Amino acid sequence: MSCAVKEPETSFFVLTQSGNTRIRQGRGTSVFVRRIEVAPYLAKTSLVEMKGSNQVTYAPTARWAEPLDQGLSRAVADNLWQSFGIQAYSFLPAAPPPDHNYDITIRLERFEGNDNGDVVLIARWGVLASSSAELLTGRTTEIHRSGWQPGDYAGLARLLSEEVVELSTEIGRAIR
Repeated sequence: MSCAVKEPETSFFVLTQSGNTRIRQGRGTSVFVRRIEVAPYLAKTSLVEMKGSNQVTYAPTARWAEPLDQGLSRAVADNLWQSFGIQAYSFLPAAPPPDHNYDITIRLERFEGNDNGDVVLIARWGVLASSSAELLTGRTTEIHRSGWQPGDYAGLARLLSEEVVELSTEIGRAIR
């Protein structure tokens, strides 16, 4: 007799938008969320867990359903529209950006769960005038949430989505 071993199924996740379902009236402001710069260790399809201070572990069966640079750009644009009524466009490969007033740049430095149950997002972002590429404002955002159970990758994707909403809110307030 042979025993069949069933491999765990791979789960795929996307970053979701804010729970705010009331779309605000759009104002004249429009933005383009450029392609996100992602730290090299995050440029994988797997969700990331940090063990200790420097060991990176990639989730064996939990994957992003889209490249992280594109998914984060889309989620920030969606959140700016949902929460602020800002006409926001996200980066799409091979598609030129439409006319817009501002560019948003983001460099994602950390985006993971830790073996101690924390979930971390660290990103440097800037708002630039699209006509001159002049930096109007920018900062580093650091968000930590606790309560994640290591190995619960659906929970990790949900908490990371919540952190992206918070990042989007900071950017939206800077644009207003």
